[in-house]
Amino acid sequence: MREAGATGTRPVEGLIEGLPGWYFVLVGLLVASNDLSLQFSDRYSWVALLPLVLVAVHLTLWFTLLARRRRYLRAVWRSKQALALVAVLFTLRLLLQFGLAKLTGEAAPLHSYTHLVIGLVMLVVTTAGAWFDQWLVLRVVNRDANRRR
Repeated sequence: MREAGATGTRPVEGLIEGLPGWYFVLVGLLVASNDLSLQFSDRYSWVALLPLVLVAVHLTLWFTLLARRRRYLRAVWRSKQALALVAVLFTLRLLLQFGLAKLTGEAAPLHSYTHLVIGLVMLVVTTAGAWFDQWLVLRVVNRDANRRR
């Protein structure tokens, strides 16, 4: 059942459901995959394929499981919060790399774990940031939908 005279295709009843939590962990893994593969590819050659595998998984999910939510997903990722998240992640990555390079120059054992540390920090920050961005957007959208009822 659709709202009469509405320009969108939003159902009258029901709230917009967010993406499942595991998806944000997958996004975090995708962001961290390059550093994780750089950290471990010398010992395990198959780890070098991790970024490509995660891109393939994302594309598969995008065209299958997430196909119904694609429009909402685009709206979330085009929001100001998402752009700010990308800027924060980019800046954080640069600061981590610069800071760890300075730190590891003085402490040799840390040098061998630079990419692991960067990857894990990016995994956590990306997962939490993307989940929070969705939560914030859906909170506003669903609150407006409840008011219209």
